[in-house]
Amino acid sequence: MTKGMKPVRERWWLAGLVLVALVLAGARLEHHFHHHVLRTGDRLVPIQVSSLYGSAYTLATDQRPTVINVFATWCTPCREETPGFAATAHALRARGFNVVGIDQEESAAAVSAFAREFALPYPVYIDTSGVTHDLLGARVIPTTILINRKGVIVWEHAGPLTPHDLLAAISQTESNG
Repeated sequence: MTKGMKPVRERWWLAGLVLVALVLAGARLEHHFHHHVLRTGDRLVPIQVSSLYGSAYTLATDQRPTVINVFATWCTPCREETPGFAATAHALRARGFNVVGIDQEESAAAVSAFAREFALPYPVYIDTSGVTHDLLGARVIPTTILINRKGVIVWEHAGPLTPHDLLAAISQTESNG
């Protein structure tokens, strides 16, 4: 091999690596921007989350209306909303609702401490794969989603809620069928 050939091969090798990196980055961005986010009127599909003990759990509808609260332990509005949400959860469960909390990608230790601190009376799971962001569209936390008995998303709210606002939204969606 001549002395002048080595830099040309190295440039082609480098160009190939750059091309591969661009293709991989493009595929990641395409996934991020072109997935289907569920919205009001869509049927909730089963979603994979983790229990506080690390085991996989599939959250799916079960013929009961369901309230999903997406949160993070470090989120100040989430922390402010949680006492009222926990108190309201008691009344909702008595009315036949499932109430579920899903943390966005934090450690089980942090989420367990949060659940104990607020004495959460409902199951809490951890989103370990970004499903709350990518599929449920929870880009603002807290986000609360209401699913009816048929498994259809009937209401969504980004930001903190008062118990009164949550119960009013539930009453409104129940009266609309």
